[in-house]
Amino acid sequence: MSFSPIGDLRQHFLTTQSNSKTKTELNTLVQELTTGLKSDLTEHLGSSQTALSSLNRQLAMLDGFASANTQTSQMLSIMQSSLSQVDTQRSNASVALFTIDSASSPSELSNASSASFAGLEASISALNIRVADRAVFGGDDLTTSPLVSAEEMLENLREELSGFTELSEITLAIDDWFDSPSGGFSSAGFQGSPDSKMERLIASGQSVEIDARADDGALKSVLKGLVKGVLATDSSLSIGLAESRELQQSAAVDLLSAGEAMATLQGRVGFIEGQVEEMSARNAAEQTSLSIFKTELTQADPFETATQLEAVKFQLETQYTLTSRLSGLSLVGYLR
Repeated sequence: MSFSPIGDLRQHFLTTQSNSKTKTELNTLVQELTTGLKSDLTEHLGSSQTALSSLNRQLAMLDGFASANTQTSQMLSIMQSSLSQVDTQRSNASVALFTIDSASSPSELSNASSASFAGLEASISALNIRVADRAVFGGDDLTTSPLVSAEEMLENLREELSGFTELSEITLAIDDWFDSPSGGFSSAGFQGSPDSKMERLIASGQSVEIDARADDGALKSVLKGLVKGVLATDSSLSIGLAESRELQQSAAVDLLSAGEAMATLQGRVGFIEGQVEEMSARNAAEQTSLSIFKTELTQADPFETATQLEAVKFQLETQYTLTSRLSGLSLVGYLR
């Protein structure tokens, strides 16, 4: 029969405790070998824990910049798309208006007016675009749509032109309405924040200022040309057929001339896009460098871990073998 001497209960507890400790160590080493990271960073790093905390803060900050810059890039891309739409409307209306000459019929003038109105509506819609429910062409006013509707803008101009009968007066009044720094378009057409810029932080201590607003001179020139093309045949104006033709021809020239300013505006937005892209690349490179450094701080050496794992496995196997042999001792065998 098997026999356990008095006092071996204590030995049993010691053996169990040792086995449990060895199993825990084995599981820890298996985890470190699998993940490649030290399980007890406090013990592993010692005084270097401060460096790890600093790395984590920097990486969290760079993550924030990466997310913000992605949103800024998307917004700038949408702005470029909107400006391209406006420029397309400018070009299309210009082509339609340039068909008008001294022999054009009222029907042809009406068609050119319709093309101008379609361009005006589409341009205002493009400039009133919202990203994440925020206006993007209103400066730092992100809540209000920057432009009134096409119909409201035309109605405001009809009131402004009421009583004028000479084409020169009408043309000058339209120009003044759009170009005046106060009143006119500034108060009855543009609803955003004048003389303001949308600022976006793209890196620590570095930001970009987006100054493309719906009241930019290039955009006002396009809107002005489209409005002239529409109002040339408007029944509220007391002008004859010859003057209507002349006003639409003037509108065609205005729209053609606005092309260069539109290209400059798109170039400004493109330059900001480049700044954001460049800083995003720098942030990503820094993030990669810091991540490598963090891995070096926290990683478990695979060769050393594997060696320790083999040693612990051998220790555990030895403990089980000894336990098995001790539990099989008989009284006769013990007394020999």
